[in-house]
Amino acid sequence: MKRKMLLGMMLLLVVLLAFTAIPFGVLAEEAPLIPDTQTTGGAAELVPLAEAEKTAETMVLSVPTCLYQTHIQNQGWQEWRADGTMSGTEGLSYRLEGIQIKANIENLGVTYQTHIENIGWEGDTDRGWKSDGQMSGTEGLSYRLEAIQIKLTGAQAANYDIWYQVHAQNIGWMGVAKNGESAGTAGFGYRLEGIRIVIAPKGTPAPEGPGDRAFVERINVPLQVTYQDAIYDPAYNYKTVNFSYQRPVFSDTTPALAAINATYDGLENEWKAKIPAFTVKALNYWNNDSATLKETHMKYNTRSQMEVSCKEVYNKNNLLSLQQDVYSNFVGSTHGYHELTAHTFNTQTGEELQLGDLLSIDQSQLKSKLTSEFSKLNRKDVDLNDVYEQLGPTAKYYLTDAGVCVYFNQYEVACYASGRPTITIPYSRTDLLKPIETMIP
Repeated sequence: MKRKMLLGMMLLLVVLLAFTAIPFGVLAEEAPLIPDTQTTGGAAELVPLAEAEKTAETMVLSVPTCLYQTHIQNQGWQEWRADGTMSGTEGLSYRLEGIQIKANIENLGVTYQTHIENIGWEGDTDRGWKSDGQMSGTEGLSYRLEAIQIKLTGAQAANYDIWYQVHAQNIGWMGVAKNGESAGTAGFGYRLEGIRIVIAPKGTPAPEGPGDRAFVERINVPLQVTYQDAIYDPAYNYKTVNFSYQRPVFSDTTPALAAINATYDGLENEWKAKIPAFTVKALNYWNNDSATLKETHMKYNTRSQMEVSCKEVYNKNNLLSLQQDVYSNFVGSTHGYHELTAHTFNTQTGEELQLGDLLSIDQSQLKSKLTSEFSKLNRKDVDLNDVYEQLGPTAKYYLTDAGVCVYFNQYEVACYASGRPTITIPYSRTDLLKPIETMIP
């Protein structure tokens, strides 16, 4: 009895030491793959608790606890991998197309689903979740896997965690996910290229590895023209004024997307309120032109315009940044005017984020620090005094993959011909910015 208790204590101690802050791949170096005859998923390969006691006297984890195999573009099914060894490829740009996963511990199972090109999450279709060595994904269709979720099942599930990390196109190794969390991407069309999986006793620290965020999703942003109108001169059978307004319109009823819709409802209403005054001025321009000038306008298809176009400039890490080009022009005037407006949202809540929400610097330093960044443009046409006065926590900005772009419209700090003075602050500038790419979980 005492011997069994001693062996049990030894087993627990050694297992805990073996798993403490262990990086992906280390277990695989100590645990070679079991032969093909032992990877068929039968009960013979499981690690019974009694056997584990014997293992404590020799070598802990000499038998793998987690086995997985991937189907790879141009290669087919790769050999089985175990306990943190990468399955897949790096540097070849080959997509994963399928995966099989097994738990190799007594009374422990595993269930999983993948996000598949042209299909989406498998669990949302009649394909359903897969379990204990079944294939998730496709064969012969050349569809890429884009993300995965893995969970443990069985009587021992409460005593273990399953950790996994994926290598994604254009990103590399992402953060570590566990116990059913999503790993990979959705909405970008990025392929998975590799995966590592580890099963560890409950409470073991996460395996070490590169990457901060395990899953990145791009939400669908449907842009629509929600207002369209025109004024015609019947004498010339010609459209003299055109109005149009483009914006995002989310049909999804989640509170976050409803909040974004409400923001643009307000912006659109503000724009519509300007139509009457614009119409009066536009008709004055047209009516006061001579017949010859009117013929010229018709020849070159010119007219007064009050138009708004919209585009998406950043959509990931639970952040959405949209631009609207608010254009106004009166027929016969020297040139029109493009005013750029931009709005950035937390897609988890629908809250609009101001520039001050993204900066790591004290608000009292904002003007001087950002004016210093504008001075690095070395543009004599930009008035730095005006820059300093107009900068603040609600200054104009938008996000791109390159960083946070702070800008001024024409005429605000320089002449019309100078365009739109803009600085881009890279996300790596932690002296100015919060960790924007991971700030919203």
